[in-house]
Amino acid sequence: MKARSSTPPDCPVDFVLLWVDDSDPEWRASMRRWKYISGIPVSELEDEDANGECRYRDNGLLRYWFRGVERFAPWVRRVFFVTCGQRPAWLDTSCPKLRPVSHAEFMPPDCLPTFHCNPIHFFLHRIQDLSERFVLFDDDMFLIRPVPPSAYFRGGLPVLPASLRMPHYRGDRLWNRFAFNNFYELNIRLDAGPAIRAHAGKWFNPFRLGPRHALANFVRYLLNRNIPAGDFGHLPLPHLKSTFDEIWHRCPAALSRTTTARFRTHDQVTQWLSCAWNLATGRFHPVPFPHRTPVFHVDRESLPAVCAAIRSGRHSQICLQDKVDDPGGASCMAEIRQAFEEILPGKSSFEKD
Repeated sequence: MKARSSTPPDCPVDFVLLWVDDSDPEWRASMRRWKYISGIPVSELEDEDANGECRYRDNGLLRYWFRGVERFAPWVRRVFFVTCGQRPAWLDTSCPKLRPVSHAEFMPPDCLPTFHCNPIHFFLHRIQDLSERFVLFDDDMFLIRPVPPSAYFRGGLPVLPASLRMPHYRGDRLWNRFAFNNFYELNIRLDAGPAIRAHAGKWFNPFRLGPRHALANFVRYLLNRNIPAGDFGHLPLPHLKSTFDEIWHRCPAALSRTTTARFRTHDQVTQWLSCAWNLATGRFHPVPFPHRTPVFHVDRESLPAVCAAIRSGRHSQICLQDKVDDPGGASCMAEIRQAFEEILPGKSSFEKD
């Protein structure tokens, strides 16, 4: 019997991976220059959670991202490797399943260079040959067990949590502000009540979601008929190109403000808006909760749990984030590489001989 991960998807699905080499002296000089001339308040430029070193640091694990895709998701049509033009020396750009893409190929000149991912996300739909259905990864998200295409798309629709929980206020932090910016843009553009009723079977069906979750959604709908646009997690997320195109037509001011900023600022929207837009328009396959993907902030304290999670294969995905306040987490990478080497030995077809 074939492994579930080898089952072909019912429609073409691509993976998109964003990466930056923060050790590149030319890139670092450009970033320093743009910080100086950006006009962004110093408080936001120096916000470690927004624009700190942890947002650019290469963790040295990129090989294992490609090995994981080849072994655990062989059904993927193509990998689009998106950078500002940088390439790891070991990457085989002639690999048939690889499509290296520079920002300049699909982003307008007045948005370049950019030093955060939000503008890149909102122009991905302009990449030539990218499938209508794609999964967006950051370079700290890894596959560590076979994953079927149905984890991301079913019936051609993104797999998303059908939850009507509202964003929670957790202080004036960057990601909290993003969630509320997304929430505002979505709910002033779309009439949420009719949108939810039109797809009631996806929100309130106890057989699809479980009785408790379906009932909770119904109560929340009666109390507050808004579509949530909160935190979808720092996880690989399924997207539709057509949704990004629609958001550009409906929210031009918010997207222009986001994509022309060289660095993260509190008034921007994020790719979570696209996920929420798919929820609001019924373009999703409902699941009760997001994928149960462990997300670790890597430091010496979490290191044993990180390595154990990689070796155990209990989850299909894992996310390894740098801690904002602990640059020493980079010293843990040798042991994490060893754990990856145990489950993903040998080069992939994405690596040079």
